[in-house]
Amino acid sequence: MISSRKQSGHHKVVDLTPMIDVVFQLIIFFMLTSHLGELRRTEVDLPVQPGQEQRDGQDAAMIIDIGPDGVYMVESVEVNLNEIHRLASAGIGNEVDPENFDVLIRPDRNAPAVYLDRVLNKLAGVGVTRWKLGTMAPDGNGGG
Repeated sequence: MISSRKQSGHHKVVDLTPMIDVVFQLIIFFMLTSHLGELRRTEVDLPVQPGQEQRDGQDAAMIIDIGPDGVYMVESVEVNLNEIHRLASAGIGNEVDPENFDVLIRPDRNAPAVYLDRVLNKLAGVGVTRWKLGTMAPDGNGGG
């Protein structure tokens, strides 16, 4: 049987629809993950004090926020002192050198000092020896 259709072996049709779908999926993924990184940070009105210039959480293995009403937050999740104890114990246990386990504490300027004292006592009981206090520099930039 003779086919009346001419077949050309040089031109093949490439369907770009799957590739476009993958590109859109990647765009959506990166847009969502960039927003999730921002959502993890709790808004805290930091005390105004001069300090060492450093980005928030630059080397911190754990970041604890203390709200004005004394609520403790770790990664925007409300926790109690026992949970902080458990998280710090697990973090120190995972470190090769427990001396490298840094904790950044970001207290609200209106939070009573007793809440900071309680969390520091809990961390000391676990064996945390290095912690930093988050402050806002007098010029308005984030401090140490």
